[in-house]
Amino acid sequence: MKLCVQERGPQVYMVVVEGEVDMSTSPQLRDHLTPLFKEGTSRVIVELSGVSYIDSSGIATLIEGLQLSRKHNIRFTLAGVRPSVEAVFELAYLTGVFEMVPAVED
Repeated sequence: MKLCVQERGPQVYMVVVEGEVDMSTSPQLRDHLTPLFKEGTSRVIVELSGVSYIDSSGIATLIEGLQLSRKHNIRFTLAGVRPSVEAVFELAYLTGVFEMVPAVED
């Protein structure tokens, strides 16, 4: 899995994720995501168009991010989710829980 954190504007951060998010890689995602939920951040976008597979540990990591965003009143968005990955969110009844947009530009 590859990760890249970008500052997209004042107080807006994007985490670009590529590859597989599973039990062995989700701690790495958590380590990059968690520090973004700090005072002064207004939005965190997780760009998932490069993710080919996600398992329950990856979903759990994103849920942790969602919980932190709610705790700190930060907008949390998943962008570019592929249909195969979105199916995992659907199976877990989470498509209505996360803000999901087709692309970062949206």
